[in-house]
Amino acid sequence: MIIRRVVYGLGHVGLATLFLILAASLVLSQIVPAQAATWYVQAGSSGGGGTSWATAFATVQEGLNAAASGDVVEVGGGLYAEALQSVRAGVTVAGSTAAGHNAQVVIRAGDGQEALRVGHQTVWKGLTFDGSANTNTSTTLAVVHITAGSPLFEACAIGPGLRLLIVGPGGAAFSRCTIQEARLGNRVYTKVVDVSAGNSPVTFDYCLFGDMEYGSIYVNSASQVDFNNCLLAGFAADILYVPPGVVVSGGIHLTNCLALGNGFAATALVENASTTAPVTLTNCLMQDKSPVEMTGTRYVGDVTEVSPLVPGSPQLTHARRAALLNLGIDDAANASFATQVAALANSSGIKITLALDAADATSQDWADAQMVVNGGNEVAGHSSRHVYLPETKLMTLRYAGQGTGATVTVTSSGTMATTLDVAATGDPAATFSLDLADSATDTIGKVCDVINAKAGFTCGVISIAGTTYTSARVLSRDLNAVSGVSIQGVTATLLRNDAQFFADEITAPKILIESELTAPGSATPYACTSFVYPFLGTDAAVLAATAAAGYTAARSGYDGSYAMGGLYAGTTPGDYDTLDIWAVKPGDVFGRNLDAATLARRVSAFLEWAKFTGAAVSLFSHGANEYDLTEWSALLALIAADDQIQTATLAGIRQYVAQNAQSQSGSTFVRTVWPSVADYRPIPASPLLLAGAAYSTAKTDFGGTVVAAGTLPSVGLYQGASLNPARAMPAIDLLLLLQ
Repeated sequence: MIIRRVVYGLGHVGLATLFLILAASLVLSQIVPAQAATWYVQAGSSGGGGTSWATAFATVQEGLNAAASGDVVEVGGGLYAEALQSVRAGVTVAGSTAAGHNAQVVIRAGDGQEALRVGHQTVWKGLTFDGSANTNTSTTLAVVHITAGSPLFEACAIGPGLRLLIVGPGGAAFSRCTIQEARLGNRVYTKVVDVSAGNSPVTFDYCLFGDMEYGSIYVNSASQVDFNNCLLAGFAADILYVPPGVVVSGGIHLTNCLALGNGFAATALVENASTTAPVTLTNCLMQDKSPVEMTGTRYVGDVTEVSPLVPGSPQLTHARRAALLNLGIDDAANASFATQVAALANSSGIKITLALDAADATSQDWADAQMVVNGGNEVAGHSSRHVYLPETKLMTLRYAGQGTGATVTVTSSGTMATTLDVAATGDPAATFSLDLADSATDTIGKVCDVINAKAGFTCGVISIAGTTYTSARVLSRDLNAVSGVSIQGVTATLLRNDAQFFADEITAPKILIESELTAPGSATPYACTSFVYPFLGTDAAVLAATAAAGYTAARSGYDGSYAMGGLYAGTTPGDYDTLDIWAVKPGDVFGRNLDAATLARRVSAFLEWAKFTGAAVSLFSHGANEYDLTEWSALLALIAADDQIQTATLAGIRQYVAQNAQSQSGSTFVRTVWPSVADYRPIPASPLLLAGAAYSTAKTDFGGTVVAAGTLPSVGLYQGASLNPARAMPAIDLLLLLQ
């Protein structure tokens, strides 16, 4: 009936044409459509036609060259040193899950190359694109560069590399991918993920963005950009930056996303400088800047937060162990305040650490310290007189009087400086000897006062906090090497004697604390095993001296170790040093005198960061003028309410680490039984790098279930694939707030 109606309307010429079309259709109907082919690639293969594992291509590019639209290029595990380019649309490239071929697939480009440049509608599954060999910082180069075609990436890892991803015209979609480890260097503020998709959409579903250094995700153009159920961790600068004038008509949307450890040096977490690219956050947990500064601006520009999560939600289970948190009060002058904080903390089952600059302690300070100890808390050494321990230069000395040939000599007995002698020809008053044990000249400051009272002399104390309290007997690092040093019209710098200095400032306070305090309810001397570096100052010599003095745990500052088994500033990946524990002041992190809701939100974010990193860290303050009892009370209540946070003294942190790790050297430990996915900054063997690729060997997930070799990670961070929230494993579906 349909044909007849068409024929009636065609006329004579149209009818002839129709019969030709029908005839051609009959011929075509007899042709069997071509079957889609699978092309095999295996690193190290001797080569062949690529139609089986036995004849597999040796390079992925050979597979791409051979594949027609609809074909699959199946890639066996191994390292492929090549820079791939897509050839035609409709091709799928996938890491193999076949037995014997299911190891991680790594595409590693050379210097000045991109691991993948794709300009066709293609699919990429289970591959790792590695740009670590590239040193070219051009903004037109990235580990993966999409120029057209709207490709799809599933369970892939992109990075490490200088710039990680450029999404050009046509857009792209990413599912369960890990995009991480930019390596442009410290304080390089630039784009490491560049979205320049023109009028096309870009979507990231269940993706991890991690360790971007000071780089950011830049959205330069797109019709719409979506981040769904994504984890964004380790940005030191902005997470997301939208430049002025950018147009994204459909908006930029973050939904069910979690942002941790971000923005330490950022203007804001999200900075939108455009008025035509609205940013919307829905059901996200976005911490304020970073865990070391949560007082700054969270969002700048056109950013709308919809249905923000309430404080404490979600209660994410990041590891089998609780994060460890130490709380402390510093300085003998604040010992009385420490008893009050300890009373508040002890009522919540929390023990604190009081750090004493022991030589400055009064009899009342010792009585207060004993009260702290009697409550089951800890007293740590804090040097003798609160000096800046890394400073090696102590004083300067110059003579410009009437005499000639003026020199200075420091004489020592053993490791202790005993006298300082000055001699100048023709000026009797400029020739003198100072007894460094005399109460009038037993500190560097007193020595300089005496010398400056004499005509022609200029003596100066190095203006580093604390050095004016340093005892004079630590003058001259090289003992008798400071002999006859000229000070005639020149300025000589006198150094310290390390051995005596450390004996005075690190060893002596331990001895004094143990002589003044007793163990709780006992006449047994108190054992002081922890140290707190004044002014957060450490260096290799100070760390070594702390260990030599018999301390086993010590607190430093921002550069200390924080992730147990992770990578932290200035150390070997995988180490945790109990003599170099990360610390920060709560007033610096959260701010002061906050309303309950703001404090709860900021503390919640900090604790989530601690759990995510597997941290062992310290929060400390000094007197009530810095963080008062009301503030401590509110903070302690929030910490006590989170049953995934375990509080500990510094000695308690050491005990936990020693029980759960293997000693590497002295105070340094490496993880043994700790789950490696707790690493915040991933190391080459971490599942964060392997995420998206099939496991080459069997793994055990957090719930204790064995995951067979060849299994793909659930979403790119944690192992396992269960959607059952009752299971004791932090699969990514739980972490990223699936309803």
